[in-house]
Amino acid sequence: MKYFVAWAGKTRLVEVVTDKAGTRVFVDGVPHRAEIEPVEGTGLYSLLLDDRSTSFAARFEDGVAVLQLHDRELRVPVEDERTREAHRATAGAKKASGEGVVKAVMPGVVKDVRVVAGTVVALHQPLLVLEAMKMENEIRAGRAGTVKTVHVTAGQAVEKGATLVTIVD
Repeated sequence: MKYFVAWAGKTRLVEVVTDKAGTRVFVDGVPHRAEIEPVEGTGLYSLLLDDRSTSFAARFEDGVAVLQLHDRELRVPVEDERTREAHRATAGAKKASGEGVVKAVMPGVVKDVRVVAGTVVALHQPLLVLEAMKMENEIRAGRAGTVKTVHVTAGQAVEKGATLVTIVD
Protein backbone atom coordinates (compact mmCIF):
# COMPACT_ATOMS: atom_id res chain seq x y z
CA MET A 1 0.00 0.00 0.00
CA LYS A 2 1.29 3.49 -0.85
CA TYR A 3 0.83 6.56 1.33
CA PHE A 4 1.79 10.18 0.80
CA VAL A 5 3.01 11.68 4.08
CA ALA A 6 3.72 15.38 4.65
CA TRP A 7 6.73 15.66 6.93
CA ALA A 8 9.29 18.44 7.50
CA GLY A 9 7.96 20.51 4.62
CA LYS A 10 8.12 17.67 2.08
CA THR A 11 5.66 15.07 0.84
CA ARG A 12 7.22 11.63 1.11
CA LEU A 13 6.09 8.40 -0.56
CA VAL A 14 5.76 5.65 2.04
CA GLU A 15 5.13 2.14 0.71
CA VAL A 16 4.32 -0.77 3.02
CA VAL A 17 5.11 -4.23 1.63
CA THR A 18 4.21 -7.42 3.49
CA ASP A 19 5.29 -10.77 2.09
CA LYS A 20 7.00 -14.01 3.19
CA ALA A 21 10.10 -12.03 4.16
CA GLY A 22 8.09 -9.92 6.61
CA THR A 23 7.02 -6.30 6.52
CA ARG A 24 9.22 -3.69 4.93
CA VAL A 25 8.63 0.00 4.66
CA PHE A 26 10.08 2.06 1.83
CA VAL A 27 10.37 5.81 2.36
CA ASP A 28 11.11 7.58 -0.92
CA GLY A 29 12.45 4.25 -2.20
CA VAL A 30 14.77 3.57 0.76
CA PRO A 31 13.93 0.24 2.50
CA HIS A 32 13.42 -0.05 6.28
CA ARG A 33 12.60 -3.15 8.34
CA ALA A 34 9.46 -2.52 10.40
CA GLU A 35 7.30 -4.31 12.94
CA ILE A 36 4.29 -2.77 14.64
CA GLU A 37 2.10 -4.39 17.27
CA PRO A 38 -0.63 -3.12 19.60
CA VAL A 39 0.34 -3.21 23.28
CA GLU A 40 -2.52 -5.15 24.84
CA GLY A 41 -4.77 -3.19 27.20
CA THR A 42 -2.91 0.14 26.81
CA GLY A 43 -4.14 1.79 23.61
CA LEU A 44 -0.49 2.08 22.57
CA TYR A 45 1.45 0.60 19.67
CA SER A 46 5.00 -0.71 19.77
CA LEU A 47 7.07 0.13 16.69
CA LEU A 48 10.40 -1.45 15.77
CA LEU A 49 11.82 0.48 12.83
CA ASP A 50 15.19 -0.77 11.63
CA ASP A 51 16.88 -1.27 15.03
CA ARG A 52 15.03 1.44 16.99
CA SER A 53 12.04 0.84 19.20
CA THR A 54 9.36 3.28 20.39
CA SER A 55 5.81 3.22 21.62
CA PHE A 56 3.07 5.68 20.73
CA ALA A 57 -0.65 6.31 20.66
CA ALA A 58 -2.31 7.12 17.32
CA ARG A 59 -5.60 8.41 16.01
CA PHE A 60 -6.76 9.93 12.73
CA GLU A 61 -8.55 13.27 12.30
CA ASP A 62 -9.60 14.35 8.78
CA GLY A 63 -6.61 12.81 6.99
CA VAL A 64 -4.13 13.70 9.72
CA ALA A 65 -2.38 11.07 11.81
CA VAL A 66 -2.14 12.37 15.37
CA LEU A 67 0.74 10.61 17.10
CA GLN A 68 1.38 10.94 20.83
CA LEU A 69 5.06 10.17 21.54
CA HIS A 70 5.99 10.44 25.21
CA ASP A 71 5.55 14.15 25.97
CA ARG A 72 4.84 15.51 22.48
CA GLU A 73 2.14 15.28 19.87
CA LEU A 74 2.88 15.09 16.15
CA ARG A 75 0.24 15.82 13.52
CA VAL A 76 1.16 14.28 10.17
CA PRO A 77 -1.05 14.63 7.08
CA VAL A 78 -1.42 11.23 5.37
CA GLU A 79 -3.18 10.30 2.11
CA ASP A 80 -3.49 6.88 0.55
CA GLU A 81 -3.32 6.52 -3.25
CA ARG A 82 -7.09 6.53 -3.77
CA THR A 83 -7.69 9.62 -1.62
CA ARG A 84 -4.80 11.46 -3.27
CA GLU A 85 -6.20 10.79 -6.75
CA ALA A 86 -9.68 11.90 -5.66
CA HIS A 87 -8.23 15.16 -4.34
CA ARG A 88 -6.28 15.71 -7.55
CA ALA A 89 -9.40 15.13 -9.64
CA THR A 90 -11.37 17.77 -7.72
CA ALA A 91 -8.55 20.16 -6.78
CA GLY A 92 -9.17 22.68 -9.56
CA ALA A 93 -12.52 23.80 -8.17
CA LYS A 94 -11.44 23.89 -4.53
CA LYS A 95 -7.85 25.15 -4.57
CA ALA A 96 -7.26 28.23 -2.48
CA SER A 97 -5.61 31.17 -4.18
CA GLY A 98 -4.29 34.52 -3.06
CA GLU A 99 -3.26 35.15 0.52
CA GLY A 100 -4.00 32.97 3.53
CA VAL A 101 -3.79 34.74 6.86
CA VAL A 102 -3.13 32.70 10.01
CA LYS A 103 -4.60 34.40 13.08
CA ALA A 104 -4.38 33.73 16.80
CA VAL A 105 -7.45 31.83 18.00
CA MET A 106 -6.74 32.89 21.59
CA PRO A 107 -4.55 35.40 23.43
CA GLY A 108 -1.10 34.15 24.39
CA VAL A 109 2.65 34.45 24.06
CA VAL A 110 4.60 33.31 20.99
CA LYS A 111 7.08 30.72 22.31
CA ASP A 112 8.76 29.62 19.07
CA VAL A 113 8.57 30.71 15.42
CA ARG A 114 9.43 27.84 13.06
CA VAL A 115 9.24 29.62 9.68
CA VAL A 116 10.59 32.76 8.02
CA ALA A 117 9.48 34.74 4.99
CA GLY A 118 10.13 32.61 1.90
CA THR A 119 9.61 29.25 3.63
CA VAL A 120 7.56 26.84 1.50
CA VAL A 121 5.00 25.17 3.75
CA ALA A 122 2.72 22.15 3.36
CA LEU A 123 -0.86 21.93 4.58
CA HIS A 124 -0.85 21.40 8.39
CA GLN A 125 2.87 22.16 8.70
CA PRO A 126 3.78 23.73 12.07
CA LEU A 127 4.38 27.50 11.81
CA LEU A 128 4.83 28.54 15.42
CA VAL A 129 4.08 27.66 19.03
CA LEU A 130 1.66 29.83 21.00
CA GLU A 131 1.50 29.46 24.78
CA ALA A 132 -1.92 30.13 26.27
CA MET A 133 -3.10 29.27 29.77
CA LYS A 134 0.21 27.46 30.49
CA MET A 135 -0.30 25.12 27.49
CA GLU A 136 1.76 25.14 24.31
CA ASN A 137 -0.33 25.10 21.12
CA GLU A 138 1.28 24.32 17.79
CA ILE A 139 -0.16 26.69 15.15
CA ARG A 140 -0.27 25.01 11.73
CA ALA A 141 -0.69 26.10 8.14
CA GLY A 142 -4.27 25.94 6.92
CA ARG A 143 -3.01 25.72 3.35
CA ALA A 144 0.11 24.98 1.37
CA GLY A 145 2.10 27.86 -0.05
CA THR A 146 4.99 30.20 0.66
CA VAL A 147 5.30 32.30 3.80
CA LYS A 148 5.02 35.93 2.70
CA THR A 149 5.26 37.55 6.12
CA VAL A 150 5.81 36.46 9.71
CA HIS A 151 4.09 39.14 11.79
CA VAL A 152 5.32 38.02 15.24
CA THR A 153 8.52 37.16 17.08
CA ALA A 154 9.30 34.75 19.91
CA GLY A 155 8.36 36.25 23.26
CA GLN A 156 5.70 38.53 21.80
CA ALA A 157 2.27 38.68 23.46
CA VAL A 158 -0.67 38.52 21.04
CA GLU A 159 -4.39 39.07 21.37
CA LYS A 160 -7.11 36.81 19.97
CA GLY A 161 -7.47 37.52 16.24
CA ALA A 162 -3.95 38.92 15.84
CA THR A 163 -2.36 38.17 12.47
CA LEU A 164 0.54 35.72 12.95
CA VAL A 165 1.63 34.59 9.47
CA THR A 166 0.61 35.35 5.87
CA ILE A 167 0.90 32.53 3.29
CA VAL A 168 0.60 33.03 -0.49
CA ASP A 169 0.51 30.68 -3.50
